[in-house]
Amino acid sequence: MSWRVIAREDVRGTILSKTTWLAVGLFPIAFLGYAVAHDYVGEPTFPAFVGGLASVVGVLLPAIAILVGYKSIVEDRTSGRLALTLSLPHSRRDLAIGTFVGRAVVVLVPALLALVVAGVVGAVRFGTEGVLWFPWFLVATALFGAAFVGFAVGLSMSTTADRWITLGGLGGYLLLVTFWGSLQSTVLLVLHRFEFEVLRDMPDWALLFRLIEPGESYARLVRAGFDVDLAGLYVAEGAPVYVSAPAALVLLVAWVVVPLAVGYHRFRESDL
Repeated sequence: MSWRVIAREDVRGTILSKTTWLAVGLFPIAFLGYAVAHDYVGEPTFPAFVGGLASVVGVLLPAIAILVGYKSIVEDRTSGRLALTLSLPHSRRDLAIGTFVGRAVVVLVPALLALVVAGVVGAVRFGTEGVLWFPWFLVATALFGAAFVGFAVGLSMSTTADRWITLGGLGGYLLLVTFWGSLQSTVLLVLHRFEFEVLRDMPDWALLFRLIEPGESYARLVRAGFDVDLAGLYVAEGAPVYVSAPAALVLLVAWVVVPLAVGYHRFRESDL
């Protein structure tokens, strides 16, 4: 398939970038550093270690995924190299799929390898209770990272304006990682005339709105495998079925597919 050729070439080109090496080099530093530091910040058990590690992943992995992917297509497009690529037997769809796969490989392979090593260190230091669920944690992490790669590559296909690409990447990170919870709380307060009780007893629709955030969906998937202090809103008594782990899985898949589909639609209809 042509997209596989593009994916291989994209991986080769991306790993030659010093920025990429510096970015993905943060994974072993952060994850192994946390494995050492967990003694001072959490309970000395393996599930608690995984919960803390998931919090580190939730901040670092989206940043690296966006950094590696947000200019993946637009740079070749503005330089004219993209026209040469598409003059070969490759379609725009092949380019979109291949670029996504290539950038996902560049981001996720070193991240998952660093997590495996950190998991081994954590098991040695904090015991093996729940260690059989660690592969589930890796799967959830891979899907979480792929969601932000999809967002970044979709953004890169959507416009040729470098300023808007940069603002979109930064704004996407701030909204989806930092401010989503605050936005949801503000909406709730406005709708309920600033009755702060609603923040402690959220309506069901608000729980779904909160779960739409990729980090919340990721936390819900981690909570499905480990009894940790994450995603407590979604496992409380009376929580609706549409904030269950399968719902979180569907939402993360949507974060992979929808930005790519929107970006590809704009890319397909535009001139090179």
